[in-house]
Amino acid sequence: MKKFFRLLSTPTARSSAFYYFGNFTIGVGRYFFHLLLLRLLLPSEYGEFLAYLSLLYILGIPNTAVSNLVVKFVAEFKGRRDHHSINQLFYYLVRKLTPISLSIGALMIFFANSLSSVFKAHSTAFVILGLSLFIGLLSTIIRSYLLAFQRFVAQIIIGFSEICVTLILAYIFIKIGLSATGAVLAQILSGIISLTICLYLIRKEIFPISTKTNREFNLGSFTGYSLIFAIGSLSLISSDVLLVRYYFSEHLSGIYSSLSVIGRIVYFGLGPLIGLVLPIASHRHAATGSSKGVFLKLGSVILVFGLLATLIFVIFPSLIMRTLSGVNYLEGASLLPIFAGSMLLFSFSMFILSYLMAIGKPKFNLFLLAATIAQPLIVFIFHQSLIQVVSSNLILEFVLFLSLFWVLFRELSRTL
Repeated sequence: MKKFFRLLSTPTARSSAFYYFGNFTIGVGRYFFHLLLLRLLLPSEYGEFLAYLSLLYILGIPNTAVSNLVVKFVAEFKGRRDHHSINQLFYYLVRKLTPISLSIGALMIFFANSLSSVFKAHSTAFVILGLSLFIGLLSTIIRSYLLAFQRFVAQIIIGFSEICVTLILAYIFIKIGLSATGAVLAQILSGIISLTICLYLIRKEIFPISTKTNREFNLGSFTGYSLIFAIGSLSLISSDVLLVRYYFSEHLSGIYSSLSVIGRIVYFGLGPLIGLVLPIASHRHAATGSSKGVFLKLGSVILVFGLLATLIFVIFPSLIMRTLSGVNYLEGASLLPIFAGSMLLFSFSMFILSYLMAIGKPKFNLFLLAATIAQPLIVFIFHQSLIQVVSSNLILEFVLFLSLFWVLFRELSRTL
């Protein structure tokens, strides 16, 4: 028992606990935002908003890969006290990625009317999303610098403040008649405020630009696999929402959107724990050559928390839908246990992949890429009813998990 409490009192344990509970609190705030929208918007309007959000997730996939790169390399530069590289990397990424971001944003604005027709939404929101893409890129880089500097307190406070501002602005914009577009605008404006604060906190590291010779960065093959991880982790929880929006009525799309948001509680609740795997396991593996202890400890916690959360969804689906979404969405309650099971399997898969990346085995992200490609094809074939879509997703997540578990077992057996 004393050994257990000593482990809990270590700096790593304290910082990990703070990071988890802080992010968990922010996650709760994000769900309050969606619950507010579920209360203020009709199912068709909420389905419209989630279509916007899902499209933004997909377009922001490269940002997740950028975030992983920034955290990894800036943390290394910080450890070597290489302030020149810290400064130069910021401008290197902005210089390389800005043209791509602006081009995609311009295309979205140009095709705003076509997108509004496909997703049965207002074109104004797509114009706003197009304008926000560069802001999203810059925000990703700056926030990742803050994480690499281990400014956990500042990061959590800023994140919580951003949620509060989003809630207030969304309520105001929806009440004045902006509907789903107002919710999108609220998120973007609060993000700009947070971006400004984060930029102020890291200003000494990136301003002014270093006058030494500009250097090129060899980011290695990790970039490609990190991008695949980003594509899979965001696409598998977003593409189905867009496809349902296309194939089904606005009402059923709203029902499915509410299922998606509530079902994701399982994944986002475990997300902070999954997020700890890559930095902690990487450090332990580099220092000792073995990180099985990290895998077993974090894996046990994720397994217990995940099973308990899923069990609640299985036992009380109607109560959860009625409480969180309202009676307008109650017809989707019977599908909630299946959706929660899918998110549990997805969480396990993300945990295994994060661990494999930490021990230098990122190539197994190709399994995730295969599942990402398969999902829209499966929905294209099986979309006669919502239960077909939900059940197909469950089977896909189960196959992905089994494949990764087999790979993990094989890799761990080799080191015994």
